[in-house]
Amino acid sequence: METQITNIIPQRPPMVMIDQLVEIDPVSATSTFHILPENIFIENGKFAEPGLIENIAQTAAAMVGQQCAINEVPVPIGFIAAVKNLTINFIPDVLSSIATKVTVTNTVMNFTIIEGKIMQSGKLVCSCEMKILIQTST
Repeated sequence: METQITNIIPQRPPMVMIDQLVEIDPVSATSTFHILPENIFIENGKFAEPGLIENIAQTAAAMVGQQCAINEVPVPIGFIAAVKNLTINFIPDVLSSIATKVTVTNTVMNFTIIEGKIMQSGKLVCSCEMKILIQTST
């Protein structure tokens, strides 16, 4: 799946925290990201916690964006409404790569609830539940 990532997410550099969407189905998606030294979330040679959360959110945004592109419909805007049960096992080093999988677990009114997991070399980096508010057009 070769898509320019900025065609399917609203973020622009320097806020882009995913490189590629590598797998997608109706309820889940997986992205990859190579952590570069110039990333705005690098602290002491590590990819700091806000970057991990943003990476999960952008993977969810890419899933929706790709599905909208396939169906030729406008992409809705989403906002992180809540992060729950955040567990960070370790912070990835600069110049390493991560893979992130998001799975939609529920949709209630204008909220989509996802489970996000970031992996590196077979180890769980981070996981959380995220509630995303989808802006409706008026």
